[in-house]
Order: sequence, then C-alpha cells, then structure tokens
Amino acid sequence: MLDLVQVRTFLAVAREGNFTRAASSLHYAQSSVTAQVQGLEEQLGSPLFHRLPRSLELTQVGHAFLPHAERLLCMAEEAMQSARAHGEPAGALMLSACESVLTYRLPALLRRFQTDYPQVEIVLNAASVAESGPPVQMGVDVGVSISERIRDPQLITHVLRSEPIRAVVAREHPLASQKRITAADIVAEQLLLTEETCSYRGVFEGALREAGVRLGHALAFASVEAVKQCALSRMGIAVLPEMVVAENLRAGTLVALRWPSPQLKVYTQLVRRRDRWFSPSMQAFWRTAIETIGVVK
Repeated sequence: MLDLVQVRTFLAVAREGNFTRAASSLHYAQSSVTAQVQGLEEQLGSPLFHRLPRSLELTQVGHAFLPHAERLLCMAEEAMQSARAHGEPAGALMLSACESVLTYRLPALLRRFQTDYPQVEIVLNAASVAESGPPVQMGVDVGVSISERIRDPQLITHVLRSEPIRAVVAREHPLASQKRITAADIVAEQLLLTEETCSYRGVFEGALREAGVRLGHALAFASVEAVKQCALSRMGIAVLPEMVVAENLRAGTLVALRWPSPQLKVYTQLVRRRDRWFSPSMQAFWRTAIETIGVVK
C-alpha cells in the first residue's frame, strides 16, 4: 500500500524541481525527502525522477504517476476533512499566487483569515511571474491569479477586482512631463518588462500590435520588484500593474505615462478545480477573499 507521506513528498519534489526546496516547503530534512522518494520508487519499481546536476525532471513513469498521486492525496484530504466534526475549517490549505499578488493583495487577506480560522494551516506556493496558466496544479487548493479573465470548463473562478496596467517612468525621465505620448514614443525607449509568458506583458504587447508598432529595446525580469527598482533608477519605462507602483505614484517618484488608451487591465481572480472537493477550509478562504479584496471595477 502506498504511503501518503511519500506521495505528498513526491508531489512537493515534482512541484519544486529539487530536493532542497521541497524539503524547505515541507519543513523536512533534505535526507528525509530523499529517502521518502527513494522508498516510493522502490515500491513502484521504477525511478520517478531524472537526477540532473542542478535539477530534477520527471521520468516517463513519474509523469504517468503524477495525476494519480494528486487524486490520491486529494481523496485522502477529503476523507480527513469529512470526518471532522461539523465540517469546521481545519487542516492544511494549499494556496498559490504570484509575487505581485502575494506582496500587494494577500497580506491583509491572510491576516484576517488566520484570525478567523486559526485551525487552518496555510501553505503558500509562490508561483513564478512567468507562469501564464491558472495556479491550481500540483495539489493546490485555491489559486489567486492575476491575468486576463480565465475561461476554462475545468476550473471555477471568481473575479475579485480589475487591475489597471500602467507604463511608468522616473519623474526625471523626459517622457514624464510630456502630455501627448504615442506607441512609437514608447517603443523608442528602453522597456522594462516581466517575462514573455506573463499575462500583463502579453496584454501590453497586444496593445502595441494594435497600434501598429513592434516591441523595441526591452529587458525582461522574473521579479516585478526588480522592474520597479530599475524604473526608479531611470533605466526606462516599466510596465506593471498599478498596485505594484501605487505608492510611488502617490509619492511622485514614478509618473504614469498618458498611454495607452483605452486603459489596459488584467484581473485578480480566485481559481479552483471543478473536480476537487470544495472543503470547508477552501470555502472559508474563498468567502474571506471576496469580503476582503473583492471589489470589481
């Protein structure tokens, strides 16, 4: 019979891509994680990962086993939750969100949720800004996505609020005081962008194409904070959600350019899988998120 601890560890290693990060996320010793994966491989009679010099990759058997492991863990969680008296929110709740949401939207929500539901253990999975798909893979219960509206029959979503996208520069930048700015003016400057698969970069590039211009000089970053700091250092035009630069705009250290029009935007959305049991903890988080940050504009 499969050991659920080993299955959970396998999913963490598959999600993180190496033993060290998986051990950190699970609060285990790395040697324990390695031993659990090896034990599972012995029971299955096949290696689940290719051990590369700097990372791990799923083998063919690992890829085949992954969805079964997710379902097995989900069923175990459902059984545990359903056995708890009165269906009170309790146990582990796996959340996933990218850097901008984690930094600028979740703190107030998490503070309230922990106060209201102290029996729920929150496990946060920080998604890369480049991850364009909905963040509800690898055992995640609820994802908080910032993207265009998600339309997927396998998912249930709720739009919490719209997030305007701003092109911003340092106040000393020549374009900061210019009243009329065209798409050609934008692409003539150095652009500071997130990675190519990032949703709001895609929206911005779509606006450039509609204006009949092509992306020019651009630096791509994995971090929205790095993009903002480079803009503050007068390196060029940063394209970011307004929530990331709101304080700087109020302080006057960054200036929003008067382009594009109409205003571009993405959406902060709750996401969960339709085939996953909507546990009391998930329901409580979903409801608290809507009450705390759910203002659709």
